[in-house]
Amino acid sequence: MKQRVLACLLAAALLLTLSPAVSAAAYADVPADHWAAAEIDAATSAGLFEGVSEDAFGLGRTINRAQFVTALCRLFGWEMESGEAHTFTDCPSDAWYYAAVETAYQNGALPTYSTTFRPYDAITREEMASMLVRALGYSTLAGQLSEEELPYGDVTSNRGYIAIASDLGIFSGYDDGTFRPRGLATREQAAAVMVRLYTRLQSESISLSSTGGYTVLSVETPEPSAETAVPATPLDPLPELYAALKSCRDSGADLGQVVVVLKEGGVATTTRGSSILSSEAISQSEVEGYLRRSGVETYTHSQYACDYLTYTSGNTQTTVWYQSEENVAEKLELCRLFGVTHYCMEPLA
Repeated sequence: MKQRVLACLLAAALLLTLSPAVSAAAYADVPADHWAAAEIDAATSAGLFEGVSEDAFGLGRTINRAQFVTALCRLFGWEMESGEAHTFTDCPSDAWYYAAVETAYQNGALPTYSTTFRPYDAITREEMASMLVRALGYSTLAGQLSEEELPYGDVTSNRGYIAIASDLGIFSGYDDGTFRPRGLATREQAAAVMVRLYTRLQSESISLSSTGGYTVLSVETPEPSAETAVPATPLDPLPELYAALKSCRDSGADLGQVVVVLKEGGVATTTRGSSILSSEAISQSEVEGYLRRSGVETYTHSQYACDYLTYTSGNTQTTVWYQSEENVAEKLELCRLFGVTHYCMEPLA
């Protein structure tokens, strides 16, 4: 989680310092009134894309998987891998795309179940959506959303990834209600989806001291259950936050006037065997007190994007769920991807 948040911060610094490259106006094959002219201009100016020649963007041409992964690495500002891991049998170490493919793999943008990458195959819309969502670190969330109802009747695989790409507004379907997952993506389509994501990643989260005048969005902390080995009381669990953001957007709310309230502090639950002895909200300073104790074990839960610790004393165990800076950063990033930039921290105790 920390690596992904850091990568996005590095991407912001990198892309903001890039000097303007070629503009769409300089491409002879991009009409000024073309639907993707502005996106092509933004993508090339940010250094995400290059033309196929000095005066041609390659409008209407498909983009292959190696080319897309190269642009993906530029988008996230990942440090390029230089070793010879040979993750994929069809990506020789002397290929121009080798470092980009390995870098994307090491950063979680590519699935781990295949030994081939197919670098020169034209990328499909489904593959493009999957890579972008994986690169954002939402593979676990995509798995949880795999059974969600989609507005597209032609999506049968990678449903969770396509759901997220659609919910975040990175992708849109066609007027006939289809997504066309196996349709081959063109260079301008790839530029458009990357610019949409780039724009959201470059936005800033604005901290507020109060929620007055804003529509408040918050997520309840779940109650502990004796039926689980570790009482799960994550603060602002990521799946629930995602659902709340989506519901807020679908309701037609002005997202510029929405403030998300995140919790600080923690929930300490003490158990003996399978019995819960107590559970209470604690302050941030109390959380820090637990973290300083010897014998404390700390964990990060990727599903909830929340940390927790366990502390054993005699025959009792205390579990404390709390938010690290990385947890908060990941949740604020999700809010920005939905278009919500205002937030407020609220003490639990």
